[in-house]
Amino acid sequence: MKKLLLGLPIAAALLLSACGETAVEKVDKEKTPAASEKKKDEEKKDQVYKIGDTVKINDVEYTIKSAKLSNGQQYVEPSKGKVLTIDLTATNKSDSKVYISSGEFNLSKGDEQLENYFADKAHIGADLNKGKTISGVIQYDVEGPGTYELIYTPTFSLDAKEIKWKISVK
Repeated sequence: MKKLLLGLPIAAALLLSACGETAVEKVDKEKTPAASEKKKDEEKKDQVYKIGDTVKINDVEYTIKSAKLSNGQQYVEPSKGKVLTIDLTATNKSDSKVYISSGEFNLSKGDEQLENYFADKAHIGADLNKGKTISGVIQYDVEGPGTYELIYTPTFSLDAKEIKWKISVK
């Protein structure tokens, strides 16, 4: 019984240490930055990315490949008038499986958070094995052209790090 009581705090400490601080960084495809060239966390905190940027958080790289407006599906019309389809790719660079879901993303325009649109295409949502890449879409019910902000917040993270993309569609 004493061994069990001594082992519980040690196991809890190991689990908590594995859930350390979330690191967010933009991936530069042209060159790998040296440690001395990395930006401070304060500078990255308010960083807003754009379509085509690859951003790494918790050893997973996310790239928004495109954002397009459509009319939605024939029998499930969007209530606001248009559907914004965001094409996303995620690559797991970690040593373990990670969960990727469209539910971890939120879209807003100004002060309004917009609702997902689920009738047209299969949304991204799966366990992603180490070293693998997944592509899929996230869709939102929107009024039409404009500038939107997409925010990703990882589900299994102890801190509140997030990635923001500015998405302009015509």
